[in-house]
Amino acid sequence: MSKHYALLLFPLAYPAFLIGWLSTLLYQLGASVVVVNWSHYIVYFIDLVSDYNITSPLVQAPLTWSDASTMFYATGQVINLPSIVITIAITILLIIGIRETVILNLVFVVIKVIILLIFIFTCCLHVDRKNYDHFFPSNEGIMT
Repeated sequence: MSKHYALLLFPLAYPAFLIGWLSTLLYQLGASVVVVNWSHYIVYFIDLVSDYNITSPLVQAPLTWSDASTMFYATGQVINLPSIVITIAITILLIIGIRETVILNLVFVVIKVIILLIFIFTCCLHVDRKNYDHFFPSNEGIMT
């Protein structure tokens, strides 16, 4: 969309070309941040489920941002292999077709809804109904 707007705004194609590729770079940066965070979840899940200790130099990024010092620092790791595997798996899924992607998205949504319903119904047992007594003030017919 921004490429087409820039193409209308500027008569030359170069600014539109530049804006289009900068948008693509922005999307890739956002996707890489999401995939790196998914990688942390997968490594944590494998650590919880199995006895396998995942401290090899293949599960973290070589550079990491430090909020305390507000700068990047070297972690001593080589490559973040789980994020690469996730990226390749999503790419293959998108290459296979949009129908399979929609089905997988539907499966994820159903799983999330089931988890939310289980949470709601298990928490219903712990609700104290006395807390809802006098939830609304009584109507005395006086307008202030």
